[in-house]
Amino acid sequence: MKSSKHLYSLIAALVGACVTASFAIAQPKPSSNQAKLTTTQLKVLRSIGLNIALPTYVPANFRLSRASVEAGRENAQGLRYLVVYENYDGDRCFAIESTSGGIGDLPPGSNSYAINSPLFGKSSLEQGLYGNAKQQTLLSQWLGSKNGPFYRFVGANVAPELSRCNNISPQEAVKVTQSIRYLK
Repeated sequence: MKSSKHLYSLIAALVGACVTASFAIAQPKPSSNQAKLTTTQLKVLRSIGLNIALPTYVPANFRLSRASVEAGRENAQGLRYLVVYENYDGDRCFAIESTSGGIGDLPPGSNSYAINSPLFGKSSLEQGLYGNAKQQTLLSQWLGSKNGPFYRFVGANVAPELSRCNNISPQEAVKVTQSIRYLK
């Protein structure tokens, strides 16, 4: 109990001061195609105060490999998390990103794929040049209510955390995005 209180105090102090935390996730291969957070990982994600929304579907042989949270005055987008999934060979990856605000519309890509999320409604996944990508990648429009928080699918090379791998298929990316649900 004392250890738990100490952990909460430490997390609160770091978040209040402006923190970027990153943690590696060592998990055994899941028996189903869902990658799950440990209790500690969930506490760290919840420490920034955003509703946590993650996919209930991930492609076979994928695992939740790492996550990061950002909060504080120096983060122009406010509160943010990025949860990275990669296959066991390490050659394919994607992420789910959330932010409390500071979003804009994503310009259309060379290809668009319809998303019909039971949670967020209709949107699209775009294939084009986004972020740090030097070749076509995948990125969804921001999903969420009018006042946020907002969530999106992030493909390979859009962010530095996704620079060592390739995209999953657009069809799988749509399936992942449509499966995003709030954690309880």
